[in-house]
Amino acid sequence: MFCAVRLELELPYASSLKDKRQTLRSLKDRLRRKNVSVVESDQQDVWQRATVELAMAAVSRHAAEEKREEVRRQLLNYEELAIVEWREEFVKL
Repeated sequence: MFCAVRLELELPYASSLKDKRQTLRSLKDRLRRKNVSVVESDQQDVWQRATVELAMAAVSRHAAEEKREEVRRQLLNYEELAIVEWREEFVKL
């Protein structure tokens, strides 16, 4: 099972592209430690907005949902950003 998530994020504390990149780098590092692939896919030139795509693989739908929920909880506790939109898709391989 494969889960793909597309996030629209707001970064209210970013006052420059450097701040934005630093926040996203920290986020990517944390998620990659949990075996989640992360890529910034849009809005690279906007300071306080980001589009990020995540990919997670699991052996079953239940395991994929658990991993997705763990990632969601971690993102909700991340003070430097706010989730504006969350779109997800599950694909059985």
